[in-house]
Amino acid sequence: MIKAGFAFVLALACLPAFAETKKTLLDCPLSDGTTASLLSASNEDGQRLFVKLNNQTETAFTDMPDSDFVGEIALAKCTGSVLIYAMNYGSPYLKGAVLRKNPDSGTLERIDFAEKALPVSLYLSAREMRLVIPNDGYEIPEKFVVYDYITPKGQPEEPKGVNTVPDKKGFKVIDLK
Repeated sequence: MIKAGFAFVLALACLPAFAETKKTLLDCPLSDGTTASLLSASNEDGQRLFVKLNNQTETAFTDMPDSDFVGEIALAKCTGSVLIYAMNYGSPYLKGAVLRKNPDSGTLERIDFAEKALPVSLYLSAREMRLVIPNDGYEIPEKFVVYDYITPKGQPEEPKGVNTVPDKKGFKVIDLK
C-alpha cells in the first residue's frame, strides 16, 4: 500500500513536467490598465494559442471551445489598446480574434473571425469596433468582408459584404498591413 501511495505521489509531482509549457508571445496593455497576453504552446504539429486576461488563461478561440486549433501564427499585434491575432491551422481559412476593453465601460469586447485573408483595417470608436478583410474567397460578390462589434449588442451572427471600405467618420482607423 505504501509503495502504491508513493508511486501516486510521484506521478502527481511529475505532471507539471509533462504539461504544455506556454510562452508569452505578446503583452497588450488595454484601455483600462489591464493587460491581455497572447500565449503559445508548441508541439510537433504547430502552435496552440491562449489568452491570459485578469489572471485567467483560456483558449484563444472561445467561440469554438470544443475545437482544437493547432497551426502557425499568421498575425499577432497590439495596437490602439487592442489585441488582434490570427492562426493558419491548415484550413483555407485563417481563424482569429480582436479583443479590447471598451474605453468607456471597461467591458471586454471581442470580434471572432474566419476568412481566407488577413484583416487590413480596424476601425475603433467608443461604441463600435469594425474589422475589414479583403474578400479573397469570393464566397460573396462584394470586395470586402466587414465584422462588427456594436456596444452593447455584441457581434452579429454574420459579417457583411461591402464593395468599398467603410467611412472613417467617427472612427480611429488602424492600418493592419
